[in-house]
Amino acid sequence: MSYTINYRHERDEIFSIETDRLRLSVLKKSAAPKVCEYYVRNKDFHKRWAQTQPDSYFSVKAQKEYLRSDSYLYYDDRLLPFFIFEKGDTQKIIGRVSLFNIVRGGMQSAALGYHQDEKACGKGYMTEAVQAITEYGFKELNLHRIEAFILPSNDSSLRLIRRSGFREEGLRKSYMHINGKWEDHLSFALFEENLKELKK
Repeated sequence: MSYTINYRHERDEIFSIETDRLRLSVLKKSAAPKVCEYYVRNKDFHKRWAQTQPDSYFSVKAQKEYLRSDSYLYYDDRLLPFFIFEKGDTQKIIGRVSLFNIVRGGMQSAALGYHQDEKACGKGYMTEAVQAITEYGFKELNLHRIEAFILPSNDSSLRLIRRSGFREEGLRKSYMHINGKWEDHLSFALFEENLKELKK
């Protein structure tokens, strides 16, 4: 999956790249209203798969603080927090894909996280976004290893991560608090040579 770095940004953007159909954007805190609208719109849909959040999370005030934190961690080289838009429409968010827990030195690693709008499912958008951010991670951020952790019951996410070249490594017991309880997750890893194999 190829991407293009954008050097001309929208008003609410810090940085963005584009793929064939998508715009992946690091957003400023001024984008909090549309970020909040995305989370509220998908609250019930995300509940089964997302980490447990208090009701206060679904407010413009809270999202402004999260975006402030995102930008700080982005500039500190610890997070790449892309919100996903369809190309040509930077008002309606249709998902998020991130590289987080970026570690330098002898590790050169990060973890991958993602979620999307319920009505955007089944169109291949998240596959496109995941493949773009992982390629960017290896080529531009010089990462060596990218990890992902998936609920064993999340069949669509498991298909996506395997389709994107990730290899299963084992089970993380009681890894994350999801929908009111601690859940096990399957652990996956991706290396740049896996991406090269996908393109053969």
